[in-house]
Amino acid sequence: MTSETTTDAGLLALPFETREISTERLRLRPLTKSDLESRSANYQKRTDVVRYLRWEVHDHDEPAKNLEKRIALDRLAHDGDGLIFAVELCATDDSDDHRVIGDVSLFVKSAKDAQVEIGWVFHPAVHGRGFATEAATALLKVAFDELGAHRVYAELDAANEASARLCEILGMSREALLRDRDHVDGEWRDVAIFGLLDREFAATQAVSA
Repeated sequence: MTSETTTDAGLLALPFETREISTERLRLRPLTKSDLESRSANYQKRTDVVRYLRWEVHDHDEPAKNLEKRIALDRLAHDGDGLIFAVELCATDDSDDHRVIGDVSLFVKSAKDAQVEIGWVFHPAVHGRGFATEAATALLKVAFDELGAHRVYAELDAANEASARLCEILGMSREALLRDRDHVDGEWRDVAIFGLLDREFAATQAVSA
């Protein structure tokens, strides 16, 4: 068996290839090169957005280079692999607007232990309309129902109240507060960790069904 076909599957159903995911109002699709201009002009350059970004693949000093890195994240097979989706607002009857309003991600943190990390970033203009909840829920379904994750977690800047509220809406519990874990832009930042177990997610889905 070659290294191209081996995986770190463990308890997860790997490999998993990226694909488009549709929800009632959104389309989650793999990133493309054409996203660079819109992302840079839209939300990736906003200081009120990037101050809270924690993903390994974000580097705001070299956006073109790092978009290429994000585009390459299209397959889950080993620990550390990730998928990043552009979140596109579907056109309505009175609009042809398909603009990208954010992006969401899944990373395999431990295939052996079925641990997956979820992340998101959205333009502040769409906050409060349920888009982030809709997109994140779609990714949780992939993580639990298709990958077979036992636990999905999110790491947040502890000052990011909007993301903390989203975690709570998704049914996630705050598991830890890591004080002064990261040194960013000359200051220490606390990191909050929110987690959700497979049985807890199944319970929330049963209630909403």
